[in-house]
Amino acid sequence: MDATEQDWNRLMGFDRLPTHIVDKRVTELMDLSGKKAIVTGAGGDGLGQAMAHRLAGLGADVALVGRTLEKVERRADEVERRWGVKTAAIRADLSDWDQVHQAVRESRDALGGLDIMINNPVMAVAGPFEKHTKEEIDQTVLGSLTMLMYGAHAALAYLLPQGAGRIINIGAVGGRIQHRGLVVYNSCKAGVIGFTRNLAHEMAPQGVNVLGVAPGIMIKPDMRRMILDPQSDRERAARATILESITNQVQLGRCCLPEEVANMVAFLASEAADYLCGQTIDVAGGQWMN
Repeated sequence: MDATEQDWNRLMGFDRLPTHIVDKRVTELMDLSGKKAIVTGAGGDGLGQAMAHRLAGLGADVALVGRTLEKVERRADEVERRWGVKTAAIRADLSDWDQVHQAVRESRDALGGLDIMINNPVMAVAGPFEKHTKEEIDQTVLGSLTMLMYGAHAALAYLLPQGAGRIINIGAVGGRIQHRGLVVYNSCKAGVIGFTRNLAHEMAPQGVNVLGVAPGIMIKPDMRRMILDPQSDRERAARATILESITNQVQLGRCCLPEEVANMVAFLASEAADYLCGQTIDVAGGQWMN
């Protein structure tokens, strides 16, 4: 039996098409004014603080979560003074299930809501796999995959009841390609890509969209120092791996700034990306192209 016109409207979602966007500029769709965002791993000099700045620059209030309170307080103050939004500095050990859930609760209470959860935990050990200790393997799995799952789980406690929200997981292009010395880390980042896809499949019918970003080789002060003046055999090996990647894999032939990756995160957090679901977007200068 053919479906009726009413059935077709329902099946195709015609009544849910965002027709209000047709006459708007893309920049208007990227306005995050009134949105409440959490960024984990936001106290340092890398991607976390860059994402907090980008989200705040689009109007979102932002809670910055990190292990060292003084660092996230300093970053939160920078963001608030620069962009005129509300910020909160929250201390949490992201490897601790209870602290992560408490940090998300405190962030939501401080901001007055939660719309966007940016999962950006960082903790990894590099080097030849056969030389890793059990502790190094466990630390890398915890810091590169498990902690990210903790953050998503904590955010869903608030996003699911409201039937709306966005989770953006920070992976790495290493989750798609191979590197010597990064066996455990890259395997975990492949897990992040799979986690993002599967969580999106489960959450999308309930109104929560899950996406991912996979950065390539980002430069920040400590990494720049290591490249220019390596202090150990491990740092010299890491520099060689990075140089090989830039020379042989990165099509644009350079590393990137954290802000370039944060640009994509800000886009995915906005209404302009509403029809993306479960995808992990590479921002890696063509290090992986598919």
